[in-house]
Amino acid sequence: EAKEEAKEEEKEDMDVDDEGDEPPTVELTDEEKAVWFAPRTTSDVTEHAIAKEFANFSLPKKSEGFEDVKFLWAKESVAKEYLRQKILEKKKSTKVEDLKPSQWFQDKFAEWKKLFAEWQKKQEEFKASPAQKAKEAKAKANTEKKDGEDSEEEAAAAPDLFSIQDVCDIGDGEPLFKSFDLIDWASLQLRFELYMLQVAFSKDVNDPDRPGIPEAHFNFYYTRYFAKYLSPVSFGCKTLEEVCKLVKDTAALKDGLLTTPLTVQAEDQLSYFVKLSEEQRRERQRRIDAGDETARLHFQPAALSGVPAGGANKSAPKAQAAPKAA
Repeated sequence: EAKEEAKEEEKEDMDVDDEGDEPPTVELTDEEKAVWFAPRTTSDVTEHAIAKEFANFSLPKKSEGFEDVKFLWAKESVAKEYLRQKILEKKKSTKVEDLKPSQWFQDKFAEWKKLFAEWQKKQEEFKASPAQKAKEAKAKANTEKKDGEDSEEEAAAAPDLFSIQDVCDIGDGEPLFKSFDLIDWASLQLRFELYMLQVAFSKDVNDPDRPGIPEAHFNFYYTRYFAKYLSPVSFGCKTLEEVCKLVKDTAALKDGLLTTPLTVQAEDQLSYFVKLSEEQRRERQRRIDAGDETARLHFQPAALSGVPAGGANKSAPKAQAAPKAA
């Protein structure tokens, strides 16, 4: 009997506790309140299909044959803005998979490769000329000059870089790029590629909602246009941002997008990139002559030839070894 009484008392206590309990109040976070649709673990449409068509998504209209179109959760204007923002967000995170380089780019790229080869040949011919060899021998024999004096006199005597009309002849048949080595040729090509990639992308995509190439998609578009990979290691760098800093007069990463500080239309005056590269070479040499070893750059031959994408890149300019110090 004592056991039964104890059980009855325990049951009564439980009943009292149950009567006093209230169901917990559910509180949603701001993030949860913003979710209108239950998240899905699987999609009923492939990512490839969405990437190809999402830019054309639109709301239904009565003019399309519907008897009526009702907006139950939000007004039509709000629904349109919601869809527009979703499309904008998707554009930032989605590559244009079917993008193909335009004929305009193909023509400009062909023009560049032709000029690049001509410039390299011009440099070889100039260095091999008897007059230039005699000039170099005379300069080498003059041992009385102090270190750095040659480069300072050269810079003082040289005409303003950006007023030069013909980079192949700045006087007496001397090319502006006479002192270019592997680093300078690779920097010159890098300027052209990073700049033209931005210009061609803007023309070919023709979409104001895509203001530039996202850093995350750089390799995809670079390979699509130049049929090779850009390896930061080839330029002595670890990241794309560091590579851009090597040619900061032409390219930069800003807010996650590839941009350019250039205000001139360099695609219409390709020799402008030569002037920028020579300006950088002179500044780098001035710093080295002053004892600044941090100014030295360490490029690999692949910085010029590139890393072929899916096979040999026959169109890439050939690398030239840096000349030996006198």
